[in-house]
Amino acid sequence: MGVVSRWCRDLGIPPVAADCLLAGVILALNLVLLGQRHPGQVAVTVSGVVLCTAAAVGMVFRRRAPLLSLGLTTAAGVCYAITQQAKSPIGLFMACAAYMVVLRTDHRTRGTSIISVVAVTLVATAVFTNGELLANLFNGVVVLFGAAIGEATRYRRAYVQELEERALRAEQSRDEEAQRRVIEERLRIAHELHDVIAHHIALMNVQSGVAAHVLRTQPDEAEHALALVRSGGRTVLQELTVLLGVLRRSGSPLPTAPAPSLQELGALVDSFTAAGVKVDWSPPDSIGDLPDVIELTAYRIVQESLTNVLKHAPGAPAEVRLTRTSSALTIAIHNPAPSTSAGDHRSGGHGLVGMRERVAAVGGTLSAGPMADGGFAVHAVLPLETGGVGGDSGVAGGRSDLDPEWVSGAGEFSAGSAGRS
Repeated sequence: MGVVSRWCRDLGIPPVAADCLLAGVILALNLVLLGQRHPGQVAVTVSGVVLCTAAAVGMVFRRRAPLLSLGLTTAAGVCYAITQQAKSPIGLFMACAAYMVVLRTDHRTRGTSIISVVAVTLVATAVFTNGELLANLFNGVVVLFGAAIGEATRYRRAYVQELEERALRAEQSRDEEAQRRVIEERLRIAHELHDVIAHHIALMNVQSGVAAHVLRTQPDEAEHALALVRSGGRTVLQELTVLLGVLRRSGSPLPTAPAPSLQELGALVDSFTAAGVKVDWSPPDSIGDLPDVIELTAYRIVQESLTNVLKHAPGAPAEVRLTRTSSALTIAIHNPAPSTSAGDHRSGGHGLVGMRERVAAVGGTLSAGPMADGGFAVHAVLPLETGGVGGDSGVAGGRSDLDPEWVSGAGEFSAGSAGRS
């Protein structure tokens, strides 16, 4: 029955037309078998034809009213067995109706309906007919067979639907994972752009201001400052070219370079020294080899912290300390209060946000906040092993873990998030 329906769908035949065609075929089969019961005699009676036709009409409505269709075909089948006192494939109508009842109704309804139909058919044919018992079992067996096919079809359709839903969920999961990775990559690129541009643009801004200030009185000093501006601009373009190289087309000849590491801290400090920031630091000798992501994170923390000193505390010196233990790398940057009032300690920005996200990404902690002497300090701990320092505390904020020699009574970490950009 399911195969016939599938063939009709493939051929573009409407379901009602397919049911009419199936009912006509079963009706013709009944009439042909009735005519062959007693060769040479007229075996097809008017009542037999009417009951077979009534069963066929009842089967046609099996999609719109499955239970009504099953009731009509059962009544016609039982009446035929009682009035004609003969076996007939009229039970095929009942089987087709039972098949649709199983497909269209709930578990309790279809179970009750099928059991009732089989019981009524067996009892009626056994009580009111003179045929043999095995012969009268035909209609009941056919109904059970149709119900079994319907149940198998239900399970198959449910299985196919579950597979389709799983495939859809898997596709959605892939899309969500791809979108998440795109967002993470965009954030990473945004962080890199901020770290590269903020540092060099701040230096260029300071040097251009120096050049404008001494252009008439000290032309040599102005020329030196403009040379530093040109050098900074050239460096920005080079680093942007390398950074945006991840977006280039395949086969593009754009150059690439390794990410900044702690080996380049000397050049970084020299650039700030040239911009007028006195940096107190000594290249550490005992750091050793570090994971690339730890080196990049540490480099960016120092770069962003010194950039904030240049922007918000002009004229103030800065102290940088890097210490490695067996389990973590500690970075501490401190600057006292600026010697001028040009710095704005409440300007907003994304520098500290980027540092917090970088540190949290490697499972570390970051504390930043104003000092008791009016300065500012940043303290980061980057774990060198999985499961080292927890990373979430640096994101949500917590008590400052700054060096007690630098700060006395430092406020919450969140207070520092508004103090620098």
